[in-house]
Amino acid sequence: MNAPKPKYRHTVMLVDDEPGISKAIQRILRREGLNILTAQSGPQALDMLKNRETMISLIISDHRMPEMTGAQFLSQARKIVPDAIRFLLTGYSEMDAIIQAVNQGRIHRYLTKPWQDDDLLLQVRQALEQFELTMENKRLLALTARQNAKLKELNHGLEAKVAERTKEIEQKNLQLSALNKELESSFHNTVRSFASLLQMQTPILAGHGRRVSAMARDMAMEMGLEQNETTNIEIAALLHDMARLEIARDKHLVPVSQWSHEDQEKYRQHPAEGQAMVRLIGKLDHVGLLIRSHHERCDGKGFPDGLDRFSIPLGAKIIAVADYYDMVIHLEKDKNEAVIAYMKKKPGAGSMNKQILLKKAAIQFIKENSGVIFDALAVEAFLACLSQKGTAGAREKEVGIKQLKPGMVLSRAIYSAKGQYLLPYDTELSEGYIVRLRKIAEGAGLGPIHVLLN
Repeated sequence: MNAPKPKYRHTVMLVDDEPGISKAIQRILRREGLNILTAQSGPQALDMLKNRETMISLIISDHRMPEMTGAQFLSQARKIVPDAIRFLLTGYSEMDAIIQAVNQGRIHRYLTKPWQDDDLLLQVRQALEQFELTMENKRLLALTARQNAKLKELNHGLEAKVAERTKEIEQKNLQLSALNKELESSFHNTVRSFASLLQMQTPILAGHGRRVSAMARDMAMEMGLEQNETTNIEIAALLHDMARLEIARDKHLVPVSQWSHEDQEKYRQHPAEGQAMVRLIGKLDHVGLLIRSHHERCDGKGFPDGLDRFSIPLGAKIIAVADYYDMVIHLEKDKNEAVIAYMKKKPGAGSMNKQILLKKAAIQFIKENSGVIFDALAVEAFLACLSQKGTAGAREKEVGIKQLKPGMVLSRAIYSAKGQYLLPYDTELSEGYIVRLRKIAEGAGLGPIHVLLN
């Protein structure tokens, strides 16, 4: 393994009264590109340290030397070059010398003679890395100290400027937030308008999309979901059957089980195709996922992916309940299955008004399949919405065109009688809006108008 490239041009000092020892170590270190100084005694080495012209990274000293032992030398050398790493060369029998050197000279490591060349080289490399870390730490500490001093100087009078700048940023953030909200609203309104135009090709499904969208939005609000997620669910519900527009109109009033094999396969792929239709619009990624999963079932028998209850997005679970309910009571899809099941439990139900029968049958089917086909929490929210307890329905009322007054706030989007998208919910009605809505009502006609209660 190659050694890491040093950050410094290191100088190593070798101190030994036997020149042969120093030369042997020099041969080992030669290929490391080190600058090597040699001395034959402690006093000579101390003079060289005092008059050095370069930084000393590592000192390797023999212990047994005349005039001064290695431990004594390293103790004094530490005062001159405290950052240098200090090694002591000793014999196996010199443990007392090692202990003395540790105490007096604060050596970092000791090497026994004779040594293994590879081991010595490894020890030197590690020592130089340690030295580099020490130098880098000192450099960073010095840099931090200088920067702190500059910051302290700049701090005088800065607080007022910071407060002023903070206030300016807060104002800009508020402006940006309002602009982003406006852009987001405009984007979603564009999607709603596009959906209404596209679905007018198959009016029966366009009405279905609007109704499921309204119900899903109420359910999301009932469950306390955030505004952004509620909007995603509303949009996904509006577009959930977009890919079914290619299926012949007369097929939508016939149970899927009676369709041709080709049409059934096309039907089972429409959630994935619906996702594909919005995939290229980045802001609709999550909407596309909800569209793809709205026919999944909690028991894992849904399509197109056969997801289990834990893998189905909550928004898709909400849409699934609203979709089934509207299909039964408005498009009469799956009517026979729900009605037959209801009449088995209520033999006298055949005399009921048709619309009431369909509603009761659909509700019973949804209740009985809670946790099997439909998500239990979504079913709970659906039932709460029907009873108008704590939902949007309890905080709104339906009004006629003549009852509109400036200042009223729409609780639901307004569509023309033909399904064309006109105004989003949360719109505060002005006199101009009301005049235009009355003109549309006189011509093409308007769908239901719902406003928030004061």
